[in-house]
Amino acid sequence: MRLLFFVLVVAVSIAQNAGAQGLSPDERKIVESARSRYYSLDSHGFISATCSVKFDFLTVPILPSGDSADNLKLLEATQFTLTLNRNGPTVQHKYPDGTNDDAERSAESSASLLSSLVQGLFLTWQSKGLNGPIPMFDSQIKSAVETNDGYRLILSVPGDPVRIEMNKDYLVTEIVSVGGKVDERPQYLPSPEGLIFTGNIATDDSESSGRVEVKYELDSSMVEGFRLPTSAHLQVSHNIDVKLALNGCTVSKGVVVSVQPPDAADTSNR
Repeated sequence: MRLLFFVLVVAVSIAQNAGAQGLSPDERKIVESARSRYYSLDSHGFISATCSVKFDFLTVPILPSGDSADNLKLLEATQFTLTLNRNGPTVQHKYPDGTNDDAERSAESSASLLSSLVQGLFLTWQSKGLNGPIPMFDSQIKSAVETNDGYRLILSVPGDPVRIEMNKDYLVTEIVSVGGKVDERPQYLPSPEGLIFTGNIATDDSESSGRVEVKYELDSSMVEGFRLPTSAHLQVSHNIDVKLALNGCTVSKGVVVSVQPPDAADTSNR
């Protein structure tokens, strides 16, 4: 199964380690204005969240055709857990206590497949929903320019550039990567906290085996003071159409400290 639309995440992670790139004052103004429009979990003290993943198995027609009713029953009782943090998502699954080794081996390929779907889905959330689609550091951005339709950012990624298009209200309308072969149309809705990531529509033409079309929708709600995803609907081409819910989320949080430059009047006494 190809989920190559996640390739943008790799590009963004590379950009985070890129060398410093100096932006002009005009470019920094565009970038700062764009960042300010989006809800940022980090700026609210978010460290991590751990949630139970509950699949709607009526929407999971992707399991191997040879899976037995016993396998499906075991999968429905299996505990899937998603952890989200700034380093990326991790997904684990745990079979019910007392499950014998043969039953686990029989269900393992399907359990791993379901885990990989959740992992892949929230990799893209990482680059668009954790702190919005604008990279957190100016060193991750090569250029920021005004266009006829709004603004364009080019990220500091070795090789093929990543291009982010925004309208005049700094709403991201398109993200293009892999030499134009991966095209994403992230979806955002306004909220009192800023623009919230609600889904993505993407096409991936980077492989000779053919185009992959991906669409997913996210619902979110406030959990312990943070707006987090609570359900998802993922569709990949004509092969995958899965719904899932995130339940019982627990959040780890830190204290946000705002550091201001020293006041000029105070520096004489230091």
